[in-house]
Amino acid sequence: MREYTHEEFVELVKSLSEEELLKLSANYGGYPVLFRMALDDRISHIPFIQTGAAIIIRNENGQILLQERTDRNKWGLPGGCQDLGEDLRITAVREAYEETGIKLDPNNIELIDTLSGESRKNSYPNGDIVYNNTSLYLADVSMYDASNLKGDSETKRLKFFNPEDVPENLMDADLIKSYLNYISKKHMR
Repeated sequence: MREYTHEEFVELVKSLSEEELLKLSANYGGYPVLFRMALDDRISHIPFIQTGAAIIIRNENGQILLQERTDRNKWGLPGGCQDLGEDLRITAVREAYEETGIKLDPNNIELIDTLSGESRKNSYPNGDIVYNNTSLYLADVSMYDASNLKGDSETKRLKFFNPEDVPENLMDADLIKSYLNYISKKHMR
């Protein structure tokens, strides 16, 4: 957006069809990001609700994949914002592929939980404040898939961790806690 004034950007967005907006939003981090960019700077601090998905990618040793993010120097799960009309399972596998290089089948992932509320409040480096409604999924991968990782521009590095040994500078602690509750309940059955 930096190549446009705010007024030019708003005029551009107003002139586009839904399909064209989706194409443009792919260049700016997704539709919710594009929407936030269209807000007048005087009200951009107003909290915004956005929907997305995150995914626990678990290897054969029970370790989970975390991404150290370039924008915050914190560790988190692969995931991101839902695009217009996108099924959240597709969001999860799309984000997993973009951020890790692992291709997943949306029919082979399992919904763990949907998290929302104060624990999902997030402040971005640009000052935007969002409350994320996040569907959390689980995917098991082979050691082969786990060995061919490649990150994107949001990824400083990718690493598998034992769930009890995740780094302290974690941005998705509530999602990890939900996963740990989920697996403890599964083992009780």
